[in-house]
Amino acid sequence: MKNYDESLLSARALLAASPIHAAPAMKMHVPAIYTFLPVTFQWFLSRCCPRSWSPQWKRRYLIALGGYLYRFKDEDGSSPKGAPIPVATTDSRIISNEDVASGEFNIVLDLLPEGCNAVIEISSIGKTQYFAVESREEATTWVNSLRQMQQDIITRNMGHSKDIPYPSEWNAFDASAKRLMDQKTRIKNKLEVMNKKEQEMQSLGGG
Repeated sequence: MKNYDESLLSARALLAASPIHAAPAMKMHVPAIYTFLPVTFQWFLSRCCPRSWSPQWKRRYLIALGGYLYRFKDEDGSSPKGAPIPVATTDSRIISNEDVASGEFNIVLDLLPEGCNAVIEISSIGKTQYFAVESREEATTWVNSLRQMQQDIITRNMGHSKDIPYPSEWNAFDASAKRLMDQKTRIKNKLEVMNKKEQEMQSLGGG
């Protein structure tokens, strides 16, 4: 069995391991301040202000393998963009115009990138992300794939999958993804502590 580590979690390596599903998608990046604004202001920013103030779609290449969903810049990406998403704690669904009240502005559906006609909402550990894909059929494939992966994880955890093969290579990728996810969580927590201390120092200085 190959001993993959974080540095070897490349898109090519994952694709060579026969993933559950893999395809390009457009990921929505939303400025932090944007989410706190009323819908009317969101519409104004998206139409009348610099693009950097508004949500933007960026190309990603998604790979679902083992217990994780990986995001890469493209199919030749040398490392994942951000932490791998643990499928076991993920909720996924298709977003459509039926989910939005008539006439209401929606930052996801009203700003769809060219060539995309469906959006997948993926929520995990308190974070929600949106991915636009070419068609509803492609969105359905993603949602079904992620839900099947969840079911397979539950089956394995219950010990009912002894007769269902799980590639040893996938186990190695899962272990590497877990280490990478933990590493990024530690970095995030450390930055939050530093920011909190900085704010406390500024508050004391101002007093």
